[in-house]
Amino acid sequence: MAQTNTLNAEPPHRLRALPQEMDHETLPSFRRLGLVYGVLIGLAIAVGFWLPKMLVMSRLPVWFPYGGAILSGLAVLLLGGVAGWLSSAVHRPLFAFLVWLATAVLICVGLGTLPPIGQNWAVWLADARFSGLDITPAPDHLFWWSYVIAGFLLISLLPLMAILQNSNLVSAHQELVYGRRLNRQVVFRLLLPALLAGFLGSLFPDLTTSAPRNALIITDQAIQRVRDYDGELFQLSLDTGFNYNALDSVREQLDGPYTLLVNEVVDEWSSAVITAHFESGAWVNCRVNITQEDATYFSFCFDAGIPFTDGMNHLLYNNVPADSCRRCEVNADATWQTWLQERASLFASEPVWQRVAQYGRFILIEATTSQNSRISCQLEGSEVIQLVSCEEMEIGD
Repeated sequence: MAQTNTLNAEPPHRLRALPQEMDHETLPSFRRLGLVYGVLIGLAIAVGFWLPKMLVMSRLPVWFPYGGAILSGLAVLLLGGVAGWLSSAVHRPLFAFLVWLATAVLICVGLGTLPPIGQNWAVWLADARFSGLDITPAPDHLFWWSYVIAGFLLISLLPLMAILQNSNLVSAHQELVYGRRLNRQVVFRLLLPALLAGFLGSLFPDLTTSAPRNALIITDQAIQRVRDYDGELFQLSLDTGFNYNALDSVREQLDGPYTLLVNEVVDEWSSAVITAHFESGAWVNCRVNITQEDATYFSFCFDAGIPFTDGMNHLLYNNVPADSCRRCEVNADATWQTWLQERASLFASEPVWQRVAQYGRFILIEATTSQNSRISCQLEGSEVIQLVSCEEMEIGD
């Protein structure tokens, strides 16, 4: 009898199943990849929006200008990550479109409203004496929908990128699962949308910080130019078309290192007052005309220290000269005026008031008495100075 061989010689327990098509979109690793995708989109938008501005600010003599960028940048990263995870977890193109549309709106509002908040928090963390004060106010004529309108391009294009998100991520996920490595194709599929998002971020108008920042820039340029120029500033202004003559009255005070800050934005966002503190003790305020996003004219400068020295002593001794100027005095309500005058006898001679700290339009000054104590006062303003509060402390407190 002929011998027959079975077709399958291997025992059943050794049989191997043919590979089946993997449903990538249901895997946890796919959702994690969606999270990474969203974070990259958010990071790119934040970098595109903030990097050029922070490079400019890093070259200016200003105190830590990064609070707003850090807070708004983290918010954009969070929004992007949540949107990427949600749209990869729910496998519906329409849902992904709506998620990224809402995210784009929130990103625009965040980039517009969070920078002043972040900068305020940075100041509060740095100096508790200014905690709770509105150091960097937001434009009060802008509302959340103002930033939505300004971000029309980003809101229009960012959701369109979401339509292709899942197909991009499926391809990238396949490469990671089967290739088990981060190859160029995966990087390309993740980074190309991020680069496009970064470009959109760079196009978003800066309605909150642009004009004050440009006012700082032209004030710095004016001080540098005047310090290096020996001729008549009026003629220099005629020759260049820039009003360097605004610094003429304080020209002798511009020597040495200095720090700039935005004192306040006044007249319904039409002027910014920039303060320059010099290590020599000089103290100069300059008014710069601005639009919503730019600084247009270097208007005039004046000695900002007078009200905090002579003006405080006029208030202390109740002897305001009849010919005194508006910018030379300190306004105070009757309570604080009386409080100060009751302590005039603590000084053996006219006190020397010293600036302790300033952020925005809020200033701390103090003077030492002859009774081993000091008077510390908080004032507010740039051109019209208001006494906010004072306290008497023992030396060493």
